[in-house]
Amino acid sequence: MLKYQSVGLTLVVMLVTTAPLGAQSSKFQQFLGAAKKETEINLWSNVPEEGVTSQLIEVFNKRFGMRIKVNQVPMGSRDFTPRVLAGSQAGRIEVDLGQGSSDTVFILAEKSLLEDFDWVGIFGQEFPAIKRRVERLRPAFRGKVLDYWHLAYCIVYRADRVKEAEVPRTWEGLTDPKWRGQVAVNQDGSPFHYFAPFWGTEKVFELTRKLIANQPLFAKGSRGAAATVESGEATLGVATIGQADFRKIQGAPVDWLTPSEIPIEIEHLIIPKGAPHRNLAHLWAAWITTEGRPLFEKLTRNGLAWPEEDSFLNKRLAQYGTKYRFIETKEQNKIMMEVRQKIAEMYLGK
Repeated sequence: MLKYQSVGLTLVVMLVTTAPLGAQSSKFQQFLGAAKKETEINLWSNVPEEGVTSQLIEVFNKRFGMRIKVNQVPMGSRDFTPRVLAGSQAGRIEVDLGQGSSDTVFILAEKSLLEDFDWVGIFGQEFPAIKRRVERLRPAFRGKVLDYWHLAYCIVYRADRVKEAEVPRTWEGLTDPKWRGQVAVNQDGSPFHYFAPFWGTEKVFELTRKLIANQPLFAKGSRGAAATVESGEATLGVATIGQADFRKIQGAPVDWLTPSEIPIEIEHLIIPKGAPHRNLAHLWAAWITTEGRPLFEKLTRNGLAWPEEDSFLNKRLAQYGTKYRFIETKEQNKIMMEVRQKIAEMYLGK
């Protein structure tokens, strides 16, 4: 069967083969039996929020007739990657599931800490959408990780202080003197480094210098920037849409909008090679990215930006007419990572 996939401005035609339905069903039942022998998953991730994870576990258990336990250690990919590497060097991988953007996947792949897995062959009949979660990734990542959710950036604001029409629709708008000392940004340089391969590094550094001159409030991560706005310490903040919208639905006096152009990074669902509960981890991963996705998105507010997805994120971006950029190559990723380090140093006055 021929499948057409849009990657950036390029149309890619791929020959997709799937196992016969009977064979798929048999493979799935065998895999389900193996997964049921494993009663727990070690999850290293901030997503879902710990309170949300319990709700997902309840639905998962009912779906498969199981009583699994998820041992969650909240952490971002900046901590996940070195901890997996350290575990590998010590000869003991302790995590089953984590998440990471392209830089994490590149690093783990280079260290041979990812292995190929036949997602479609095993889960294709039970979860037909698994094909999209595999094929939507760049070719080098297919079969090794899954398309989980998209890290899309926005401007979150205190809705009780400013009206939507007053919020900047460009990143440069955050440098306006009227916002001096009122903008929370991520201290590690995100998300502006994502633009470096497209804007050029000097334009990104110029924006950084203007932001610094406007005396922003530095926070730890997107989570910290959103929390700074929620607390009232800042009026505006640069955060992920998931962080902003999650706070909004919890009743915080915040809202968000996207500037005319935003960076988006694919957050990949990762099962490292040597995971102690690999069968159950693969079942959870296949379910939460397909059949369980609507619930995951509703609870976490982390969605998919692809135009063909029935996702609140895609619909909201379309509503704003937002242009978005994806890092698609290893070379772009290298530029991005170098610029992020430089921006972080600029923030520290180095």
